[in-house]
Amino acid sequence: MAASSERDAALVEAARQGALWAQDELVAAYLPLVYNIVGRALNGDADVDDVVQETMLRALGQLGSLRDPEQFRSWLVAITMNRIRSHWQTRQAAPAVAGQQDLHDVADPGADFVDLTIVQLGLQGQRREVAEATRCAG
Repeated sequence: MAASSERDAALVEAARQGALWAQDELVAAYLPLVYNIVGRALNGDADVDDVVQETMLRALGQLGSLRDPEQFRSWLVAITMNRIRSHWQTRQAAPAVAGQQDLHDVADPGADFVDLTIVQLGLQGQRREVAEATRCAG
């Protein structure tokens, strides 16, 4: 585990210096984790992709505020939980009218969310989109 956190710390430092390859590697390494957390927390809600994208954009945009680069994983999980909490609060403030959600937006809550996401959304395409979005936002 120490080798992984040391490697992550090196990637974080490179990403802080503007290395796009390092940002891409961080996204590639941690996108499945973020999808798993968000997917389980939101129980397959149609907004999972949006919350994941917001999480990754926020994390990459705030790398400078991470005090200890070896703590990237736990820091990212904390950001993920904050984005989930924010999503829930937004949802509670404006509850959906029953029956308005299209049936195709509802994912199977019994499915393994990481595997389902990788198959349905194409992880490579998602990583590329997130990387491109971070380049445009930064």
